[in-house]
Amino acid sequence: MKTLAACSTLALGMLALAPQSVAAQATVPAWREIVVYASDASYPQALARRGVQGVVTIELTPGARGRKAVATVRDSSRSADLDALALGMARRLDIVSANGAASGLVTYRFRKDHTSTVATKTCADFNVDAAYQSATFPERSLRELPVFDESIGKLIYTLHREGENRAFPPVDAILDASVAGCARTPQAGMLDVMRQEALKLIAP
Repeated sequence: MKTLAACSTLALGMLALAPQSVAAQATVPAWREIVVYASDASYPQALARRGVQGVVTIELTPGARGRKAVATVRDSSRSADLDALALGMARRLDIVSANGAASGLVTYRFRKDHTSTVATKTCADFNVDAAYQSATFPERSLRELPVFDESIGKLIYTLHREGENRAFPPVDAILDASVAGCARTPQAGMLDVMRQEALKLIAP
């Protein structure tokens, strides 16, 4: 009987250490989403120069009665450096429990480029980002690079301002052509290459 009781105690202890079920994880509310750009002092330039960017989701349990907040990585960016940065930032957040929840999710998006900086981005810098994305997220398309989110709108606006009112080509085609164009001409400006490739694709 003592052996059975000991086994039961051990099993319960292991269950307590086991990962939460999907249903249990889903009950943790999203508290905040924060974008950190390379222009921010908290984003190390050494990481930005290597193209290191990604998304980290932290589960944060605020401290009570003078205790420190507890932060754990829920979804990794696949960069130990970014995960560590996000953990440190989350622990320093001035946040309290909301809606009675003991803990919540804080998502950090580390992005190199901002709408205000894409105009000066070179293809050489873009190629660094593309190499990092391919090595770190081989299952993703280079079309998913964050810089494209910031630049495609600027490109469309620029072409419209220049009077290019012809049928706009599919965005995926422009992005694929831009990746290839930057690989060929690393000395060029990324947005210039995007514009050139878009004009080639615009129907006459």
